[in-house]
Amino acid sequence: MSTRPLLLYKGYELHPLVFARTFNRFDGHSRYAEGYDIAVRICRPGAIAASPASRVFRLNQAHAISDFGVAKRAARQRGEDIIDGKVDGASVVDI
Repeated sequence: MSTRPLLLYKGYELHPLVFARTFNRFDGHSRYAEGYDIAVRICRPGAIAASPASRVFRLNQAHAISDFGVAKRAARQRGEDIIDGKVDGASVVDI
């Protein structure tokens, strides 16, 4: 049983994905100082991740987001913007 709340927006499920930015420096600072990158999985309710009714969109950004909560909210907002047609090259029409 999942305890995570389901995020629904205009008939789609939104699954914000937040992950540590790849550590590529060898100067001894903490890898967590790099921050977070984000993506969002958008799918039809109940769709499994590997189905055509599910797609992951990654946000390519120059700088990492330093706070996990901010990163999660940004991923959700990105999903809403994709569904609303505000992001060039990203569409959920065929999901």
